[in-house]
Amino acid sequence: MKGWKSRHCRLGIATTVVLAGGALTDGLVRPAAASGYFLRDQSAIGQGSSFAGSTARADDPSMQFYNPASMVRLPGFQTTIVGTVIDLDSSANSVTGSRAAALGGSVITGTNGGNIGATAFVPATYITAQVAPQWWVGLSVNAPWGLVTKSDVGGVARYYAQTTSLATYNFSPSVAWQVTPTFSLGAALQVQYATAHLSSAVDFGAIGAAAGLGRYGLLPGRADGRATVRGDDVALGWQIGALWEPWQGTRLGVAFRSAVFQELSGNYVQYDNVPALLARAFPQAAGRTKLTTPESVSIGLSQRLSERWTLLADASWTNWSRFRELRVQIDGSPDNVTPERWRDTAFAAIGAEYQATDRLRLRTGFAYDMTPTSTETRTPRIPDNDRYWLSVGASYRITDKLEVSAGYSHIFARDARVSLRAGGPTSPDFLRGNLDAVYRGSVDVFALQLRLAL
Repeated sequence: MKGWKSRHCRLGIATTVVLAGGALTDGLVRPAAASGYFLRDQSAIGQGSSFAGSTARADDPSMQFYNPASMVRLPGFQTTIVGTVIDLDSSANSVTGSRAAALGGSVITGTNGGNIGATAFVPATYITAQVAPQWWVGLSVNAPWGLVTKSDVGGVARYYAQTTSLATYNFSPSVAWQVTPTFSLGAALQVQYATAHLSSAVDFGAIGAAAGLGRYGLLPGRADGRATVRGDDVALGWQIGALWEPWQGTRLGVAFRSAVFQELSGNYVQYDNVPALLARAFPQAAGRTKLTTPESVSIGLSQRLSERWTLLADASWTNWSRFRELRVQIDGSPDNVTPERWRDTAFAAIGAEYQATDRLRLRTGFAYDMTPTSTETRTPRIPDNDRYWLSVGASYRITDKLEVSAGYSHIFARDARVSLRAGGPTSPDFLRGNLDAVYRGSVDVFALQLRLAL
């Protein structure tokens, strides 16, 4: 009996937990406009050009998020407040599921899950101050990593995902040094708070049937319950950057953002609607799981073509391959491990800015954003795929000290195929079943910001 409890408790946990070395991600098609669970959307100025040139341009306090060395082009004291609305639409146009052959192979009935996307508001605040002829300090407060998705309680994919929520809050003091009139360095400390909340359905009927309790009414699909996972943590990271203007009108930027290693812990796993016969095997338990916001490197260019036109470009690499597995440690039970095998990604953007009048600047951009997921391991928590950005934006200087900017992006995503197999009794997906689905999605992003220079 003791071995039965241990074995099936692990299987139940495997059904519900989707956190891990980054894994809150394993699921979401969060309202984030970038691949994985990175929220690139931290500036309306950057939004208007699909973030082309963000690592190299140095005309707004929000640019310190992309490169802390950018502050050296901002005299005096300046502050920017940004508000971004991300509206994600993601639905499955076909979903089929079946239970493992060892559990009878019956069809998993339910809805397609509805629109699992959500609308999210992402705020940010930036401050820069010149404290000496060659020194600047800054502060950014924003939410650069996150996701939210929610599917129908009765969806076919309910055993893989229902609700997923990840939020981070970064407080980043920074410093920049103008080494020469054409070359500058910058650095920032990241103080990151992360909190996560996940839930999914658990087929307690299948667990009971696998344990030989079918005669008591515990049969696959007959006793669904729910598992909820919560945790939070605070961790530190850092960022460095450089800005170089080899000749007038040409500016190059490079920046590196470190990984941040979180260990989310707390009142970790809670089960609801557990049949009485299984109650002792599924108690509320504390535990831990690791969440990593991966390192990245970016290179940017701002090239003035004429008095009115500026060419912008950016490219970045993110080390998503850190997320090889999802490992959850539950007190009193062996580790639960799910393979993920994410891959590194590239982001590339090109854009242009046009100085229409002395007070009005217009911009546009196009970007390619690679997904870290693949069909073999993609889940309904994050039916993410390669995406393409098309953006427009504008800035208007109301007075010499006050400027308002707006940006809009529509993001086209390729269809994302999910093809997961239950496997045998030792597989982490055994109780979740086989799942085949094709998700179609798009994202609309609206950003508005106000800058004050004193």
